[in-house]
Amino acid sequence: MKKILITGIKGFLGSNLAYSLRNHKLFGLGRKEEFFEDIQVFSSNELEKLDPNIDIIIMCHAAVASGNTLLSNDVLYEINVCLTEKIVAKFPQAFIIYLSTASIYKITPLFIREQSNIYPQSNYALSKLWAERIVLLHKKASVLRISSMFGISMKENTLIPNYVNQALSNKEILVWGNGARLQNYIHVDDVIRYITLMIDAQKKVIGQIILGVSTKEYSNLEIAQIISDITNAKIKFVNEDNSSSVKYNNEFSTTLLNWKQEINIEKRLQKYIEWKQKKC
Repeated sequence: MKKILITGIKGFLGSNLAYSLRNHKLFGLGRKEEFFEDIQVFSSNELEKLDPNIDIIIMCHAAVASGNTLLSNDVLYEINVCLTEKIVAKFPQAFIIYLSTASIYKITPLFIREQSNIYPQSNYALSKLWAERIVLLHKKASVLRISSMFGISMKENTLIPNYVNQALSNKEILVWGNGARLQNYIHVDDVIRYITLMIDAQKKVIGQIILGVSTKEYSNLEIAQIISDITNAKIKFVNEDNSSSVKYNNEFSTTLLNWKQEINIEKRLQKYIEWKQKKC
């Protein structure tokens, strides 16, 4: 049994991860001191209260600016960079897995791989890149860059919940342009499998960039069609979409970890829609 600290434990990924790692001694880091699912959570302002002998730290904390959520650069810097630096300094002996974003890569018509060119697509992505570089100076650390993560309780400000909300409320899904733009979606359970495999393969992943993406990209129209088939909503094309498609090849990561995708996007979208319907 390892002592594992999950930062951002009450967030979408952190809370799911805590459930999956119940066979370890878990601690959390959040905005305030409290208990979450019987796990002791410490305030990020009082790191000195944490057990210094933590074995593994999984950094899920993040100020996330995506979709229609905008955050100031000061907030992005304070949470994504400064807090990360403080945690790294506090635990010099721990093995650290830092959750980052695939949006730090330069968009290209070619496949994006682990060591592809970097060109952060937003200030949020830039702050995550800075944090990555701090983490990788640690003697036992690895970075997991993930694509768009989805699942029950995901944040409402991205494409999938937007389409689902439209379908359930208006029986119509508005797809920008012709819907051809490709994006990569990874289910939260598959991200957790990446993390658990990294824990098990600790020596192999130290100092490595792991690219945590799914095996297939979907166009916006394909996502809309899956949701339409489940909800009987109509699809309507509006405006223009000048955003670029992205495609990934993470063969290095999947080979290193012996990772194979287990999640069927159609079935998981159906479960997500059923969950949303129960909330209505």
